[in-house]
Amino acid sequence: PSFGVAKAGEQPRVFFAGLPMGHEFTSLILALLQVSGYAPKVSDEVLNQIKGLNLKANFDVFVSLSCHNCPDVVQALNLIAIYNPNTTATMIDGSFFQDEVEQRKIMAVPMVFQDNEHIGQGRMTLEEIVAKLDTNSAEKDAAALNAKDAFDVLVIGGGPAGATAAIYAARKGINTGIVAERFGGQVMDTMDIENFTSVQKTQGPKFAAEMEAHVREYDVDIMNLQRVSKIKGANQTANGLVEVELENGAKLQSKTVILSTGARWREMNVPGEQEYRTRGVAYCPHCDGPLFKGKRVAVIGGGNSGVEAAIDLAGIVEHVTLVEFDTKLRADQVLQNKLHSLPNTTVIMNALSTEVLGDGSQVTGLKYKDRATDEEHV
Repeated sequence: PSFGVAKAGEQPRVFFAGLPMGHEFTSLILALLQVSGYAPKVSDEVLNQIKGLNLKANFDVFVSLSCHNCPDVVQALNLIAIYNPNTTATMIDGSFFQDEVEQRKIMAVPMVFQDNEHIGQGRMTLEEIVAKLDTNSAEKDAAALNAKDAFDVLVIGGGPAGATAAIYAARKGINTGIVAERFGGQVMDTMDIENFTSVQKTQGPKFAAEMEAHVREYDVDIMNLQRVSKIKGANQTANGLVEVELENGAKLQSKTVILSTGARWREMNVPGEQEYRTRGVAYCPHCDGPLFKGKRVAVIGGGNSGVEAAIDLAGIVEHVTLVEFDTKLRADQVLQNKLHSLPNTTVIMNALSTEVLGDGSQVTGLKYKDRATDEEHV
């Protein structure tokens, strides 16, 4: 099933291929509202940038309905299609269109194509997507950043630590800025959060949005979608200020810099991992799990995250093999009990993952070594 959304008498530019339920139900509601003239919660600057995009394009975004990262991308592309008449956007539920998923070798979502050419995957904000499409955006961003006055405190990193540091500084009346590759950090990719004191349970994207709203209550200059490439200490500059150079060439100055660069997903650091990232190597079982329906998969790691991933995947895939380096699992006992109760799971312990195998286009297997015997297995 597929359908388009448009005002009466107009040709649709926003399409849904599949049923937009689950996390995508909000995408449908927002599309209906925005097509009807409801103003989006986006700055005039970004809307004008969308209207001024000099391109004619059809965007396809493949999703799974359990993916909590997908709606942001779907809603961003829908907004572009609504405000730029030379574009269309189609959400495609991979579970309904398995043949196309196989044909395009999609093994991670969200996956975005522009006129059948792959242009991005994973969580992306509207600003990130517009920056990709606007060829002059990097130069304009650099010019605007270079024009900023020196800060009293410049925080590098937009996760919980960086946000907290910025709030504390701003409350003291200190001129404060935040430079972040993605405000919210790794929290944005976390499905459920149950260990933040005073909040019994929340979801990562919701937590990050509330955190950003809290920061914006104060006079904090948030410079999002920026990566730092170099820092010069105050003793290395002529004016005695710390100089922070960004990847786009812009330079910021501050009396003090706070580093809160946070964490990333743990990687195996073995041959094949990066080569097959998004082509069989995945880090989000909720997002990408449905794409492996009926297949045999391996999960690396026996901590809470690994065991939870194995449990979730066991309800979707044919079989899950959990590979753990240690001689015992480190996950909470209740999770271990659940894992061992499932009929389609196997646990291999005392094993070192050595290589992700593939055929050049996608993953075909995992090579590991038995640490007790040094024997290699696939």
